Amino acid sequence: MDVEKTIEDLRGRLRRLEDESAIRRLMTDMMHKADDREHPGYGERMVAFYTDDGKWTSASGFADVAMDERGRAALRKKFSAGTRIRESSHLLGTESIEVDGDSADGSWLCFEPATLQGPGDSREAVWIMGRYSCEFRRVDGNWKVRTVLYEGIFCTPYDKGWTEERFVAIHPSAAGG
Repeated sequence: MDVEKTIEDLRGRLRRLEDESAIRRLMTDMMHKADDREHPGYGERMVAFYTDDGKWTSASGFADVAMDERGRAALRKKFSAGTRIRESSHLLGTESIEVDGDSADGSWLCFEPATLQGPGDSREAVWIMGRYSCEFRRVDGNWKVRTVLYEGIFCTPYDKGWTEERFVAIHPSAAGG
């Protein structure tokens, strides 16, 4: 292998690693902001992570919040509408990122200890687990989320576990709130 070809190969490999790192950072930042629901600009902050044609789909579980939203206005509405979730910590793991030029696909398992608002001042601790399957696009040199497919695995009261009660409602209207 000649030197020029080796250097070109190394540049390509470095670019993929840098792209994977940027996408990982994007997801980390997005999850961090997702846990800050009290911020007055929450919806707008979340939309900033998406492309103009960005899309969010809830595919399984969470029937009370089934969504298929595309575009900034729809996403802003989705993120501003709220749920019963008052506190959460999105913990991502089991990641896979595949970069192909200015596009990429990624998936993560997300474990999320959370607190739901109950009737009045009551609160309910739950465990949430789901899978994020995402498409990304490089826009003006920066990675953005193009699509999110969220598949709920469980949202269960911490004291019962997923074998006893797999899903509890997280949308206020479905929970009688």
